[in-house]
Amino acid sequence: MSELALRVTPQDYAAPPIIGRWRTPALTVGIIAGVVLVGLAAGLHKWDVFLRAWLVGFLFWLGLTTGSLCLLMLQYTSGGNWGRVGRRFWEAAAGNLPFMFLCWLPLAFGMKLIYPWAAMSHGEAVAKLGASKVDLYLNPAWFWIRGIVYFLGWLGLYSILMRWSKREEAGETTPSQFVAIQNWSGFGIVFYAAAITFASIDWAMSLYPEWWSTVWGMLFMVGQVLSTLCFTIFLLVKLAPMEPLSRMFKLDYLHDFGKLMFAFVVLWAYLSFSQWLIIWSGNMLSEIKWYLMRLRGGWQFFGPLLIFVHFVFPFALLLSRSLKRQGRRLILIALLILFMRLVDLFWQTAPNFYKGTESGFATFGLVDAAMYIVCPIAIGGIWLFLFYSRLEKRSLMPVNDPHFVEMLEAKHG
Repeated sequence: MSELALRVTPQDYAAPPIIGRWRTPALTVGIIAGVVLVGLAAGLHKWDVFLRAWLVGFLFWLGLTTGSLCLLMLQYTSGGNWGRVGRRFWEAAAGNLPFMFLCWLPLAFGMKLIYPWAAMSHGEAVAKLGASKVDLYLNPAWFWIRGIVYFLGWLGLYSILMRWSKREEAGETTPSQFVAIQNWSGFGIVFYAAAITFASIDWAMSLYPEWWSTVWGMLFMVGQVLSTLCFTIFLLVKLAPMEPLSRMFKLDYLHDFGKLMFAFVVLWAYLSFSQWLIIWSGNMLSEIKWYLMRLRGGWQFFGPLLIFVHFVFPFALLLSRSLKRQGRRLILIALLILFMRLVDLFWQTAPNFYKGTESGFATFGLVDAAMYIVCPIAIGGIWLFLFYSRLEKRSLMPVNDPHFVEMLEAKHG
């Protein structure tokens, strides 16, 4: 063991005080937004609109939570110094899974207000959707069971990873034991992919139960990982100039995250275009109606917005190698993509509630707009408070990782 390895301790990389100072503003904004949201819903008796907006906010912040769990497992299976830089961020974010479960409960209890199949009688649902789909999948009992299974699985994987992480930080692990956590992570990635696929069908695709897409789950997985990469870049750029991260941070790590963000922007565009091309060329009424709702009534402007702002603009900028090494510019692109992820989730869900060939978006009133804006803020304020609270309690770097000293030696060598 090198002399440098003997000198490094978790306390040397304790979180900077600024993280603790970020908690209170986040919680304050979240509580104020939550009070406004509940006041609007209760005062105007708009609980259906509340749940529609809550769904978008829930899906967005769930993406950062489970996307962090996915990247954490990918780092364990693949290695790479870029992942060690973000490991503590992802552990803190994935720790919000219990909070996200609480955020899911309003959707489960109020499913009849937003999911058409849940509001139908059994006979109506069978007549419209078919007996096999209703009896085996689209019914309230299975909705509850699957949702609980998803969260139990994610929480189980998170618990295993955190138990290992804390043992590693305490110096109770050896490099030979690392294989076990790699195996668990490999299994976890498979479970994550399956769970997100079915969860995205349950919570988003079933808003229009007559429609289906074979790449829907992949779109959600890619979107979640992309959101997490953007959030990670934001944190790295903010914290890299400060102690203790500045001791080992290199622009190469930021460049790596920039390349990953670029790759997932392209992958999101590829999957989105593939879905549209296959469905549109098939020209089946049961499939193209999902797009027809989004090509008229005011919703048609969101498609070009997503194409140019979510893909073309970031794609053109991220082609530059030097830009991916400039923190201030890269953080602006990351925040733009993060905002467009929210717009994409809005575009995927909201048109199902505001249908109409001529006036679909026109029925989207000021109260609706206010709730769609306030919901993500309310959930996000509390999510960030919990995230910062968890992040500040541990070292920012996994100093007892078998390859961490190599990172330090590469920085100072």
